[in-house]
Amino acid sequence: MQNYTSTFIRREKKYLLSAAQQVQLRTTLAAHTLPDVYNDTDIYTIYYDTPDYLLIRRSIEKPVYKEKLRVRTYGVPGEADPAYIEMKRKCGKTVYKRRIALPYHEVQAFLTSPGTGSQIAREIGYMLQHYPGLCPSIAIVCHRISLSGREDPSLRITFDSDIRWQSARTDLVAREKGIPLLEDGQQIMELKCSGALPFWISRLLSDLSCFPVSFSKYGKAYEAMLHSSSKRNPL
Repeated sequence: MQNYTSTFIRREKKYLLSAAQQVQLRTTLAAHTLPDVYNDTDIYTIYYDTPDYLLIRRSIEKPVYKEKLRVRTYGVPGEADPAYIEMKRKCGKTVYKRRIALPYHEVQAFLTSPGTGSQIAREIGYMLQHYPGLCPSIAIVCHRISLSGREDPSLRITFDSDIRWQSARTDLVAREKGIPLLEDGQQIMELKCSGALPFWISRLLSDLSCFPVSFSKYGKAYEAMLHSSSKRNPL
């Protein structure tokens, strides 16, 4: 298994961009950033939740503390390709992400019986016990352009487009991408940093009238699923 970062502590800001804003930003960012290791790839994610969607329902209520469990791959995985089991927690404005990497074919066995290996594995095991019945809830795929700062490599900037969802999928190898989550041309830009944003990017965002939004792919997909279900089953 290749080396990877298992723990992140940072702040994240999200922006819903038009096609024009994205082009202007990317042009200026080229002088300040470099493509990172996962640049220009499709990201496949399965979110785990209780049968009554407790985790995402709590998250939508915007509590001070919230958490998610997900499995993520970069590209459609082969049996031996790495998959990441991630706990993502948010307390106030700070995001804590902890993850382990396993060959894709070992993921389901681990989630069934995580054992007592590393500290992160034990934390995932505790989360599985704390929320009985956690199972695949919603799958999301998107295309990501990922950049890091030239002067500060801890600064990461991602552009997610063609975001699609489908419910209750358990296999990331399936290539069906699902239902679009955004309007044509829209993208989600996310800024991830351990401290304050550099002045140059704050000024750039202000000049282009780009303002932070509250946006969760899983949350939006869950709301879309509820809306779709209500249309199929009207009162």
